[in-house]
Amino acid sequence: MRLHSLSLSALALALATGSAHAQAVTAAATAAADPTDAPQESADVVVTGARDLNGVIQAGSTESVFGIDKPLVDTPRSVTAVSDELLSRYNIRNVFDLASVSAGASTGSYFGVPGSLNLRGNMADNYFNGFQGLSNFANYPTPVDATSSIEIVRGPASPVYGAGQVGGYLNFIPKTGYGEKTKYVNELSGNLTGVLGSYNQRELTGNVAIPLGIGGNAGGLHLFGKLEDSDSFYKGMHPKSQIGQASYAGDLTSKLSVELTYQYIHSDGYLKNIGWNRVTQDLIDNSSYVAGRPIAQISDGVSPYITPQRFYQVTGGSTLMFYGPAIGVPVSPNNFTKLDPATIRMVKLSSRTTFIDEGVDINEAYTNTGYGRLAYAFDNGSTLKFESFVNTLSSRNYQSYGFGSYYRSTVTEQRLSYLADFATGPVEWKTVFGGNHRFTDAHVQSSLNDFVLSEDRRDLSVGATIDDRFNNPFAGDNFAWATDVKSTIRDIGGFALVDATLGPVRLTAGGRVDNYKVKSLNTGSEVDGARQTFRASDTTGSFNTSLAYKIPLATFYGTYAEARSVQVDQGGGINPALVQNDAYLGPSKLKEVGIKTSQFGGRLFAAIDAYEQRRSYLSTPPTGVQSVDARRTRGIEAELRYLVTRSLGVTGTFTHQRTKVLPTAGAGFFLTVPSCLAGIPCTDGYGGYVFTNANRIPELQGGYYLHATPDTSASLFATYDRRGHWGLTGGVTYSSQTGGYLPGAIKVPSYALFRAGVYVIDGPWRVDVNANNLFDKRYFIAGYDTDANANVLPGIGRTVQVRLSRNF
Repeated sequence: MRLHSLSLSALALALATGSAHAQAVTAAATAAADPTDAPQESADVVVTGARDLNGVIQAGSTESVFGIDKPLVDTPRSVTAVSDELLSRYNIRNVFDLASVSAGASTGSYFGVPGSLNLRGNMADNYFNGFQGLSNFANYPTPVDATSSIEIVRGPASPVYGAGQVGGYLNFIPKTGYGEKTKYVNELSGNLTGVLGSYNQRELTGNVAIPLGIGGNAGGLHLFGKLEDSDSFYKGMHPKSQIGQASYAGDLTSKLSVELTYQYIHSDGYLKNIGWNRVTQDLIDNSSYVAGRPIAQISDGVSPYITPQRFYQVTGGSTLMFYGPAIGVPVSPNNFTKLDPATIRMVKLSSRTTFIDEGVDINEAYTNTGYGRLAYAFDNGSTLKFESFVNTLSSRNYQSYGFGSYYRSTVTEQRLSYLADFATGPVEWKTVFGGNHRFTDAHVQSSLNDFVLSEDRRDLSVGATIDDRFNNPFAGDNFAWATDVKSTIRDIGGFALVDATLGPVRLTAGGRVDNYKVKSLNTGSEVDGARQTFRASDTTGSFNTSLAYKIPLATFYGTYAEARSVQVDQGGGINPALVQNDAYLGPSKLKEVGIKTSQFGGRLFAAIDAYEQRRSYLSTPPTGVQSVDARRTRGIEAELRYLVTRSLGVTGTFTHQRTKVLPTAGAGFFLTVPSCLAGIPCTDGYGGYVFTNANRIPELQGGYYLHATPDTSASLFATYDRRGHWGLTGGVTYSSQTGGYLPGAIKVPSYALFRAGVYVIDGPWRVDVNANNLFDKRYFIAGYDTDANANVLPGIGRTVQVRLSRNF
């Protein structure tokens, strides 16, 4: 289980030596330094006479969208490139904060852990140098400060990168040995940064850049390390992490180059947090919480947890109440579910008090990520690339209302691609074709389906007791996991993509064919009778096509895409029921039109798009069984980047979108029902757990709109730099009303959050002071997935952070 020994030496070296100054390595700069990927730079995005000290200017070009270098203004997709300088200036500390610079993004709570961003109403995939990693909805915070840039792509992945769904993805480009103005790092440099902040935030970060060639050829090595040992706004949470990363880039010969990256993460204490239970509108509006304890106790009064055996022996499962008004099934409360009237009272609840059970809840993860690339540049300008990728995850999670999981997964992928640019008469071509092999081996254990749980039994004003702690799988040996799935997924694929330009007309089209072989076995206690391994194989195709027309003022484009991809769970595995029912491949479609412009030598970049996407969604809730539904999202997105002067920059975003769950056959989506909405008094159900499926609620049978993410969101920021000596940043993000989707569900008010920062540089020293939620706004983030009607997470209050850096 312990994987940390692989990188302690790299982490220690990075922290001991110092660091390279953070550098934004755009694809244009990288390729300009590397003849194996040399782009054709567009005059529309070349900055003339303006210093990009603020990181505001949108990247000139990118490879992340299609796998070929293409100017962003000509890229027929909605893309946001975020440099490490902009990350610093806007104090973007995790992926949730990216919503301040990216349209289509929001921070709907997936248990409060910033593992992935919500794009276009769905959780985005995380990519590392163009390779899709294992799922990370809430296993650990995905690091942003180990990157040189992050590219946020709304829409389908390129056929080069695999058959991902169309919702969008984040591509993390790690800090490397490339130089800012030279091909590779050409001098020893570094920095060391310490951070102190509110709620005992303590971080230490180090980087070092070392010129390091092989066999007399140029090259560079970059080392990164980070330590965190903090407390949290949420009482009982104590996040700790260690991150180490080493990346080398260099020439092996005049035509052959290499790039190698290894990243290690250990995260502990970033607890999954459902926030507040027993949620009513009065609780949201006035902080008035219904306190009280159940009439009948389940615990034996001695054991620290309620075991499945004890639970069913005492209650007979009577605290689990299915609610199905469409089929005439009411809820039947009893003394285990009802609160004792003598103990019921109204109390005020602090936003810092949530469901966290200090010292008992667990969320610990170890990950290892490796990337390698060999590239050979031919005399005719074409390039042959071989790339390899590996990502491992070992993750333990327990929440004391009764959910535990243990993931041990590995994914490997190898990709061979050939890139060639050429002209045939008046038509200019960029092409890439090749193949890949991807293999996933996952062992996913969880206690979802034994239903020994209750979210509302605990009185948050009192705290955790032995009568509301359920089913800890890590408390002893030989725990019988309800779900114990071992699965493998093998994908052999071929891809091709062409980008043709004829005057102002540009056509980009690509496709891929994937042959899947999957195998899955569940040996958990939920399985009755003989355990059976289910196998399946399928060959399927994905494609996307875009047509663009360019005039001096703007580029107009339209895109259509279809894909089918494997529906994996939070541990990267595949459930045997999906294999058995031939439902392991999920379809998705996208229609998108947009306009982009880049003016004033690249100082002004603006884009607007409208889209409709349909995709399948696999829910693996903390309470209940996996279910699949189809979702449609329609939206409008806009972004602005403007370097007004040599020292003043402005960014803005706007999003309006709505996501609808389409009518689904069968029982429908699994969901938690607040007892207040189950036809009984609220306090009659708080000691148990009420659940249903969407099609058992008459009002949801024809489809329904989700409100976990805001229909409308926007941001506006300005940043000022005074000749590199001092600077200011300030701005606001806005989110409209969110909430549940059941009839009579909670409504979470809209809110606007302000943040501000200032920095001063004196020689090698730099001091930054940043404040988030500047005016200490009280706000809430709606629950996600099955708990959207039942829980809310109080937002983090005002925090202040001081960062001291020393360059070497």
